[in-house]
Amino acid sequence: MLPVRNYEDVDIIQGGMGVGVSDYELARAVAAEGAMGVVSGTVIGPVLARRLQNGDPDGSMRLALAAFPDQAIAESIIETYYLEGGRAPDQPYKKVPMFGSVDEQDAVKLNMAGGFVEVWLAKYIAAIRSEAPGPIGINLMKKLERPTLSALYGAELAEVDTVLVGAGIPYDIPKYLSALAIGEPVTMRLDVTKAEQRHEMTFDPSDYPLLANTRLKKPAFLAIVASNTLVKALSQHDNPPDGFVIEGPVAGGHNALPRNKVEYGERDQVNLEAVAEFGRPFWLAGGYDSPEKLKEAQDRGANGIQVGTAFLMSRDSALDTEVRERIIDLVIGDGIEVVTDMKASPTGLPFKVAQLPGTLSDAKVYQERNRICDLGFLREAYVVIGEDGNAVVGKDGKEVIDYRCAAEPVANYVKKGGKLEDTLGRLCLCNGLMATIGLGQTRRGRPEPAVITAGDILSEVTQRLVDIYGRSFSAGEVVRYLRSSNSD
Repeated sequence: MLPVRNYEDVDIIQGGMGVGVSDYELARAVAAEGAMGVVSGTVIGPVLARRLQNGDPDGSMRLALAAFPDQAIAESIIETYYLEGGRAPDQPYKKVPMFGSVDEQDAVKLNMAGGFVEVWLAKYIAAIRSEAPGPIGINLMKKLERPTLSALYGAELAEVDTVLVGAGIPYDIPKYLSALAIGEPVTMRLDVTKAEQRHEMTFDPSDYPLLANTRLKKPAFLAIVASNTLVKALSQHDNPPDGFVIEGPVAGGHNALPRNKVEYGERDQVNLEAVAEFGRPFWLAGGYDSPEKLKEAQDRGANGIQVGTAFLMSRDSALDTEVRERIIDLVIGDGIEVVTDMKASPTGLPFKVAQLPGTLSDAKVYQERNRICDLGFLREAYVVIGEDGNAVVGKDGKEVIDYRCAAEPVANYVKKGGKLEDTLGRLCLCNGLMATIGLGQTRRGRPEPAVITAGDILSEVTQRLVDIYGRSFSAGEVVRYLRSSNSD
């Protein structure tokens, strides 16, 4: 593949919007403009599985899988999920293996292949369509622990240029990237509720003989953070990030908790002069979807900006076409409200929800949906407590752990020791976000309702781009618009 621009030279980073909104098509379109294209690594295994079940009409999934270094894994995935001609609209997708279950190894293989496929396609297509493509990155959530290592390794196998991680404190990600690049096993500590022992998971490339001797390029690592405290802590760590994305509370998706736990205020503002003192490149995110904001960021010492919402609304993103058109209709009318919902996400983090009728933001739709947890990426690990009130211990002397999600059936969650009040208002983001990109499950003939996340400035930035380019605009046009103040 062609050499790419250095990540430090990039003025625009396209936000890694999950689940699958930031797909390989969007990332390659951005990279073709010399900016950084970013694919989402969240729930990437099931995304691959469902695309194959839809018949993989253009053959992209099978093309990338043909390049996967372990063909036994690739062929098994195709055999398990690929449907010639695609499934019928009312046919349910096949259930995928879940992390933390007895078939976790199958989940690991699917996740690893998903990370590879998404990055490989983005780089492959960008290299074809641009003589000087920008770097390709993958975005992961630290909060989603069990899928992290396999997704990272799959992305490294595809020569990912940059890894971006938020929604948590990613202290050890640089160490993991270095070890995986030379084929060494990586052990990651797991966050387990009520644990008194240390719990870990290990990913070992030598478990896959065809991959074990592969030596890979270590990608750059950018930590997505929201406070000076975290910038300082990570900068002074033994394995510091290569740079930072400083994300404000108006950004879409998950947000950091406000300092006072209730609402955002001055204490949540980041001191950029203090950030610059650590000497690492940084980009500003959250409400920076304009050429004026790009100039402002660079004037304040930033290398550039990270932008999500403007790219979300471009025709190159994987956002369902009908959903995009309905949002534009509302924008052209009275606008569309985006709410920072403190209860929506099972993670407990604030989550931005666009108020679109017919989706999970609609109270009637939410109430009518039957709760189910069959993807399980946002499940919480917890120590099983016995009838005597003590932790259940296995034959190996380790605390027994299980998994629960505040968005699963209420009775199940409470039976597992969860609090009833924690289930109120929770949204099944795994299934809802899959529906947002047209890969929602069908249950008894009824499609899974979508949930739309976007930045606070959804109406403002969409109206501006529609005024300039009309209802259908490309990711390339978004990049050129953002850079327009520098070309005057």
